[in-house]
Amino acid sequence: MRAAMKKNFVTLIREYALYCHERFVSQAFGETSFYPGKQYYSESAEKIKAVALARCCKDLGVASELWNKRWTDSWKSKYAVREWVENTSNNRKNQLWRKKNEEWSWPYKRTTYTKSY
Repeated sequence: MRAAMKKNFVTLIREYALYCHERFVSQAFGETSFYPGKQYYSESAEKIKAVALARCCKDLGVASELWNKRWTDSWKSKYAVREWVENTSNNRKNQLWRKKNEEWSWPYKRTTYTKSY
């Protein structure tokens, strides 16, 4: 017999509309997973709003260059560097991008990648 699947999170969804100068511009849904006891409801509500706003702005073409691979590759080569970092809270290593004029901040520290067999 299979055990029933248990959900320990709730999906929160809300519809938002964007108005500019009292005129309707766009509408979108924001959604996120909410884990009761592990997250604050207010943080999840803010995430929903941010997701909806990003979707509305995408309809308008705001920051549309971010979807253009040629543009992002050019920006990265000019302003960013990809490095191996270690997350000091869980010791996981990963390659991440950072701006050339900034340093890593907690929980990340620069490291070298070594394969262990």
